[in-house]
Amino acid sequence: MSEVLYRKWRPQRLDEVVGQEPITQTLRNAVLQERVAHAYLFCGPRGTGKTSTARILAKAINCLSPQDGEPDNACHICVSINEGRALDLIEIDAASNRGIDDIRNLSDKIHYTPNESRYKVYIVDEVHMLTEHAFNALLKTLEEPPGHAIFVLATTEAHKVPLTIISRCQRFDFRRIPVDRIVDKLRELCAAEDFEVDDDALRVVARHATGSLRDAENLLEQLVVSYGSSTTVENVNDLLGLGGEEMALEFVESIANSDSERGLKQISDIMGQGNDLRQLLQGTMEYLRAVLLIKSNAGSSLGYQTEVTVKLQSLADSISLTHLVNVLKIFSKVDMRRDGSSSLPLELALVESSTDLVPVTVAVAAPPPAPAAPNPPANAPQRPPRPAPTRSQGTSGYNVYTPPASPVPDNQPDPPPVAIPSGPAGTLETGWGEFVRAMRHTGKRFKLGALLRGCKEREVSGDLITLKFPYLSHVERMEQELGDPATRREVKEVLANVMGRPYEVEISLIESAGNGVRTSAAQRSHLVRTAMQMGARVVDEKEEGQ
Repeated sequence: MSEVLYRKWRPQRLDEVVGQEPITQTLRNAVLQERVAHAYLFCGPRGTGKTSTARILAKAINCLSPQDGEPDNACHICVSINEGRALDLIEIDAASNRGIDDIRNLSDKIHYTPNESRYKVYIVDEVHMLTEHAFNALLKTLEEPPGHAIFVLATTEAHKVPLTIISRCQRFDFRRIPVDRIVDKLRELCAAEDFEVDDDALRVVARHATGSLRDAENLLEQLVVSYGSSTTVENVNDLLGLGGEEMALEFVESIANSDSERGLKQISDIMGQGNDLRQLLQGTMEYLRAVLLIKSNAGSSLGYQTEVTVKLQSLADSISLTHLVNVLKIFSKVDMRRDGSSSLPLELALVESSTDLVPVTVAVAAPPPAPAAPNPPANAPQRPPRPAPTRSQGTSGYNVYTPPASPVPDNQPDPPPVAIPSGPAGTLETGWGEFVRAMRHTGKRFKLGALLRGCKEREVSGDLITLKFPYLSHVERMEQELGDPATRREVKEVLANVMGRPYEVEISLIESAGNGVRTSAAQRSHLVRTAMQMGARVVDEKEEGQ
């Protein structure tokens, strides 16, 4: 039986580990200076070289003739580790041996001296799978191991490892491998195995591996087995079910142009061809992310073909950043894990992203109430009395109410125009309705859109906007919501879009003209005052008639 590629081409030296140079350089110096720690914690995504690095480290510290901190892979210890028969290298799968009895068994055997090596190395893979009691049993051994024992703990979920364990290890975080580095490694592998694979195909494989070199090597082997040693990018798309990538790019174009009719037809065609809509959603999100990076001048190396990159650049130039962010938020909420055959979630997201761009009519603040008319002088002409309504008997025998005709004076003046203040205050009043509508879904416990409708006064002073409310409960709820940094940041961003520049936001209670804070009739009640003196707090108020 032939050996799979990722095992056959597993790195045997620290300088062969791809994409983890800071880690390998530190470990090489530690071996060279003989300052190896008693415990290491290797964290990071799958397929990034954690276990391979642990095995190389075990060889380097036990090698009979190391070379600049690297194993020579020639002595009998290195050879035995490479062949998997070294007695002093113990690999434990914590997913299968996760109980306290397994760790106690390890603790009992750790005091035995190595058979032929200098150190006995324990590699515990997926260490986060250990139970709480197993971690407690490991803690004492990890804190004070014998001088001949070294632990290397590997995990993909470091947040599940107790801090007491992490604090006793030297931690190294393995990062995802860049697409270009994976392509270079796959190209070397193809040359060694005499494969003929297009660079575009290798790039698709590298992007689909999402930073995991092991996944990329497995996909390459599957590709060669399926289509032979000479393959193209079309073969990769067929194998991975990515034949809809071109359709995904066209779908993104429909989204960017808010062309819901075309987009709905594309979804229907993709379903008719039997393609997986989840692959369409994944491709759509990848392309939208690429457009966002290009739009933000951060898309230096995305790993796409030249014609695809040109198309994405064109889409980035034609779409606004606000629209793009809104589209990404909408499509990121689409959940097709339960039913990947239903097209409704995608169709709803498409229509929502298209219809959300309807321009909003700016509401103008109501003018202040007109002052009461003064009493007319004694010699002023009297206004004729309003005629009384008349009732007439209709054909059905019932009295029919006929409203009187209102007299219209000949020289009635036009109503005064709405007065809008000038400067920033006028800008705030003009865009107030737009701001309130934008806040209708913001807020964790209370929606800011509903609270802001109760704001009766607004002031702009320098870089500060003060929103005044008539009731203390409204002020407390607004301050509670704005206490969340994410909510306050969103409020300031929307206000900056309305005002044209950033402002700080402050909430206050409306003060009466004479005696400070205005209180309602309910709060003036002796029962309410007595309750408030005993520690009660007004939560909400309702005006009469509500």
